[in-house]
Amino acid sequence: MCGVNEAMAVLSIMKSVSDFQGAKAQAKANKASNEITEQNTNMSYMNDIQKIEGERIEAAREMSLTDFTNKMKLRKEQAQALNLGFGNPFKVVQDIMGRGDTDYVELQNAFLSDMYKANYQYDQAYANLQKNRNKYMKTVSEPSALGLGLQIATTAGAYAMSPNSIVNQPSKAEMANKASYGWGINAQRKITGNYTPADYLGVGK
Repeated sequence: MCGVNEAMAVLSIMKSVSDFQGAKAQAKANKASNEITEQNTNMSYMNDIQKIEGERIEAAREMSLTDFTNKMKLRKEQAQALNLGFGNPFKVVQDIMGRGDTDYVELQNAFLSDMYKANYQYDQAYANLQKNRNKYMKTVSEPSALGLGLQIATTAGAYAMSPNSIVNQPSKAEMANKASYGWGINAQRKITGNYTPADYLGVGK
């Protein structure tokens, strides 16, 4: 038959085991969730990088095309001016080449501006990656099996130390000897060596 102390000990152990299993299941679920979050954030980051790289390539292509177009235009203007014999040929070439240099500087500045913008976008994409990780990644706390063992041991120790526990109650034979011969319970146990857990822990009757 189970007494109050026994029921309390069993319930306490069951609660400890249940809490351990619940924490273990939660840690497993958080770990699985983090793996999905990591995949999604990495995919989003790679999409951002791919978009930025596309813009960089497009900016470089546009610069090369515009530079080539400008050079062809200047050569055409130079040839036409020289063929028509307008003024000093040296001055004509100098003027056209000066405009070419100005166009190239403006073109290069626009290209560098695009590159600075792309570098900033790289930094922003990485910052967003870290932000999403910090926001959506869950803490994984694995429960301690040692901690569970200590909780069970503590419960078992408290039960063993309680004089009211069934394991610490006098046996029928001890009670009969006490009633018939007046022998004390502790005296009988010293003779028989049948000590209870409470006796070993120094809580004997």
